Amino acid sequence: MKQQRGRAVARPLFFAYDRPVAELSQIVIVPAGEGDVSAIKELLTSASLPTAGVDEHWQTFLVARDADRLIACGGAEAYPTAALIRSIAVDPAYRSHGLGRRLVRQLLDRLASRGLREFYLLTTTAEGYFARRGFKTIDRDEVHPQLLASRELQDACPASATCMRLVMLT
Repeated sequence: MKQQRGRAVARPLFFAYDRPVAELSQIVIVPAGEGDVSAIKELLTSASLPTAGVDEHWQTFLVARDADRLIACGGAEAYPTAALIRSIAVDPAYRSHGLGRRLVRQLLDRLASRGLREFYLLTTTAEGYFARRGFKTIDRDEVHPQLLASRELQDACPASATCMRLVMLT
């Protein structure tokens, strides 16, 4: 808050490029289309995340758009009783405004509506972020066997990545 003649004056919050936060309401999260695959891969590459498996699983991705610009994405690899949450990335100019949280929540809600209750992920940088959302660190040998076919678990993520699980109660 800025002081003006002895009283605090609220200042609006701005993105790094001086866009008011109030305009976040104009950002939409929608299912990815086939035409989004290259933009998803570009965003993942810029965030140093693996792109292996995106071509096979793009139908489970959600994307956030600001007008025509793809600014965030998140996906899943859904199996009969469990899912691997993957590829959560937000353009740096849009970070710290809850967009990643919204993507993860919508992914989990969509998967839970299909009856899935067990969710896994691998991360090298966001363990604290996901822990605050209820995920618990586990050993890789605790991963549901259905997920072992995933490229993420086979070779796309480093062996040093932290494995996490969230179990939703019915």
